Amino acid sequence: MTHEADAPGTVAMDCPQATEVGEHGKDFPYWAAKEALKAAEIALAETDRSRESLGKTATSLIGWALPLSIVFGGAVLAENLKLPQRAAAGVGFLMTTAAVMAAFQALRVRDWANASLSPSQWFSLIEEPPADASAFFITLQRLNSIEAALHKNDQLVEGNAKHVRRAWGLLLAMPAMAFLAALLTLLIF
Repeated sequence: MTHEADAPGTVAMDCPQATEVGEHGKDFPYWAAKEALKAAEIALAETDRSRESLGKTATSLIGWALPLSIVFGGAVLAENLKLPQRAAAGVGFLMTTAAVMAAFQALRVRDWANASLSPSQWFSLIEEPPADASAFFITLQRLNSIEAALHKNDQLVEGNAKHVRRAWGLLLAMPAMAFLAALLTLLIF
């Protein structure tokens, strides 16, 4: 007669019932790889959401800064404005144009990694499977692919975030800098 604790996946306790411990022994690495793959896919999806959020923010910044840049550029050329007003407009033009350019840098990145095996890779695995091919092997290959994609995409997200922060900083600092330009022009000239 076997005891419940002798069954695979259970552990005897001081109580009459056994506790299920899940995958263990030779089954544990494959289970762990599948769990790691789930976590990696969640992390990759989060990176995609960050990328989309940064893209929306950059687009919004361009939507605000570009019209301001055009207005300030026109004000610089307006002959009826005095020098302090034109100096303020010039600084506003430069800073809003720089904000547009910084935000545009965040939008122009196009080489995001998708972390999936391409159809040609699948065909290669199907037609000529490696000697150690197994579901565990494929899970590890996908996990390695996602890890590489996460690393690449994280670097791209960091770069985009820097561009977006720079655009925000320029746009937010523009009124104070334009005011200072007008004030200095008044004091100097």
